[in-house]
Amino acid sequence: MSRSLLAALLLGPLLGHAATLETADANAQEAERARAEVADQLQLRAYDLLDELVYGWLQEPLFTVDTPLVLADVTVPVGFGSGLQALLENHLVTLLVKNPRTHLQLSHCPQCTAMVVHSGARGTVVSRGVDQPEALAATGIASGTRHALFLDFEAEGSALVLRARITSLEPTLPITWAKTLSTTTAAPALLRSPEHLKSAAEARKEYLDLLEGKGLLLVPVRIGARTYVSKPDANLSQVPFVWVQLGLEASLSQARAWTAGFTAGFTWAPQSHVGWLMQVRVARLLTGSTVSLTHPDVYLFVGGAVVSISGVAALGFKNTLPTPVDLKNATDTSPNAIFGAFHAGLEMRLKNRLGVGVYVETAPALDDSVAVGNFLNLGLFKLHAFGFEVSLCF
Repeated sequence: MSRSLLAALLLGPLLGHAATLETADANAQEAERARAEVADQLQLRAYDLLDELVYGWLQEPLFTVDTPLVLADVTVPVGFGSGLQALLENHLVTLLVKNPRTHLQLSHCPQCTAMVVHSGARGTVVSRGVDQPEALAATGIASGTRHALFLDFEAEGSALVLRARITSLEPTLPITWAKTLSTTTAAPALLRSPEHLKSAAEARKEYLDLLEGKGLLLVPVRIGARTYVSKPDANLSQVPFVWVQLGLEASLSQARAWTAGFTAGFTWAPQSHVGWLMQVRVARLLTGSTVSLTHPDVYLFVGGAVVSISGVAALGFKNTLPTPVDLKNATDTSPNAIFGAFHAGLEMRLKNRLGVGVYVETAPALDDSVAVGNFLNLGLFKLHAFGFEVSLCF
């Protein structure tokens, strides 16, 4: 027998076994990924059912006064284990803590969920405390002063069903309240806020209103103040310029990760100045790949502007010192200074409607002005001004 044939006979079964193990491992990993995906979806559906349950308690409280409640048991579909149970328990605690109007207060009762041994004339029984009210009474818990909540989650076809019941810890364990809720697993979860629970219809309407209002075009109205730095040795001091701006802003997609806008502005102060500007701006979202419906969004923006200032305040933007005659002849419309500027800053927006921004600005034409200085010299350009603005978008 040749060596190659002998090696094939010896190694063949080993290689086949290794291939089988590798295939089995790959199948196990794929099954685990599928199970994790289903578990994530099931968790959201279960959260939805708990939201609906507590929302019902808010609309029709079971008790008129704060009542202690023991979370006796949470059961989940087979295969999801204690991890899903822990998530649901935590979510229920969050809902009840943030919605005190339900008058249900979760109470810590170690004896209720622990195994209790109770001996009597009829024999000895070993079970959980919630199943033996007599044993609980013996440990010091007064009968009838506490209630137990049971939550059973079951998957039935394409629906996830929640069966909830509250029992009184009395010898007969009477059910004082019960309700069954169901949701189809094909429907998306509503993801309601625990602090402001809404009905399913109200939550859907709110999402649709927000999505329909998130168009590609916005009309921003801005009110801001721009302050130029005064030179220490200048006889003319710079005053803040208050601007009112109106424009148009467009986004490249519904995500509004990139936006571009154009605005026109006007400023005026009695016996000081009157002015206008034309400004363009490009902004990039920093807090994610898309705007948020619940949290503020932060944008980094850069832009350029052409500014025209007329009146006494315009003398400070000139390259020559004003004479007494210049000061005497100055009016609201003369002299006049026109210059270009570039700015960069940050803007925080809430629900893409209300914005607050800060920025710095450089104007190369003002490097030799008689009154405008700079607060930062970066070599290639100097920062001559900084500003603050509030925006309202329509």
